[in-house]
Amino acid sequence: MKLPILLSLTAGSIVLTSCQTNQKYKKFPMTVSDNDLPAFKLHQKSIDRSTTVSLSGLASRVRRNNPHLRAAQLLISEARGRLSQAGRRANPTLGLGLNKSIPSRSEGSMEVSFSQRFPVTNRLSLEKRVSKDALMMAHEEVRIGERQLIAGAQEIAVQVLSLRQQMKLLDVQIGALSKVANFITEAAERGELSVLDAAQTKMEVQTLKAQKGQYQREINLLMVKLKSYLGLSPQSPLSLRGSLPSESIPQRSVVLSNRSEYRLKALQINHAKSSVLLEKSKRYDDVEASIAGGISREEDAPDGLETEGTVGVGLSIPLPWHNKNEGNIAAATARVKRLMLEKNALAADIRQEVAKYQAEMQLYQSQATAVRTQLLPLAEETTQQLKQAYLNGQGDFTSFLKSKNRQLELQSQLLKINQSFQQARVRYFAALGQENSTF
Repeated sequence: MKLPILLSLTAGSIVLTSCQTNQKYKKFPMTVSDNDLPAFKLHQKSIDRSTTVSLSGLASRVRRNNPHLRAAQLLISEARGRLSQAGRRANPTLGLGLNKSIPSRSEGSMEVSFSQRFPVTNRLSLEKRVSKDALMMAHEEVRIGERQLIAGAQEIAVQVLSLRQQMKLLDVQIGALSKVANFITEAAERGELSVLDAAQTKMEVQTLKAQKGQYQREINLLMVKLKSYLGLSPQSPLSLRGSLPSESIPQRSVVLSNRSEYRLKALQINHAKSSVLLEKSKRYDDVEASIAGGISREEDAPDGLETEGTVGVGLSIPLPWHNKNEGNIAAATARVKRLMLEKNALAADIRQEVAKYQAEMQLYQSQATAVRTQLLPLAEETTQQLKQAYLNGQGDFTSFLKSKNRQLELQSQLLKINQSFQQARVRYFAALGQENSTF
């Protein structure tokens, strides 16, 4: 005896089940499992692992090797994939129907239908247009990340080079004080100067050496950060070449279109406008056209069973009575207005940002000029006079040492001012939208 079979749809699978034994005969999978995942092979270009990078070549090295930028490039691939999918027509529908008369075993019918939905508006082309805007936006988002990372790496490089200059300055000061200590020691042995002055000088030399070691540790930490910008491991060897330029203020005009953020905002406005049109196109749902054919067997007394066939066409037209997509249209329209105001605010922010960093450079330049032309020459002259007075027995050693330290502080201050100036210069070019090296 044949067992009746039930057809059921559960958890995305079609299962044939026996009504009496509840035994599952066969399963047709319709779900997607982890086994369907692709291999996710990352075909990436090899990283430049050269052990030397120049200040001028830092931008291109970051652009080529930074792991965040290499990952961000896939944003473009994602947008390109969505563009490929956009604007596609809905899949057609195949319908199957089977009717059985009860209690008659001979009468019944079977019907096959084929239907396709067609948009009555230009919704599909608008979907394609929206996706094209999204692809261009993805390109600008990647450029924003590039510029920010390049500026960050250049600021770190400025700190490293400035600290190296500080260490060179300490070397000069250590050499000068060591000579003074040796001179005082020899003079003390002859009974001309105090041994305590020599000890104090040697202690000052050790203090400067400790400060130099602190600078070196700071450089090591900064180089580890710089390696992360270049996609290198902390243990990878890397040396930075180059020197900081003088405090010369660049004069560039503000071109808003050079900033990726401004171009992105303009693209977002175009994208939002396209979205308004897309939402308006959704006021009218797709119509559905269908064609159907069937065959049936019916008993027509007294002639007996007869077989009849039918063919028909149909058209389903949704009526926009209750839902005209008004809310989504209003939201998309408001988004356009918001983005237009944000674009105006961004333009003002860019101009303000450029003016701010230009003013900072002018401030640091004036400070450096004052130290270089006024304070430092006066400190050098005073130190020389106090040194000669001490050697002639007309002054004390403490005053000479304080003056010497003050001279060192002014030289160190000059280097720090130059560092602040160069960092402001990096930010100035970044605010202008320059995507290449600042130096």
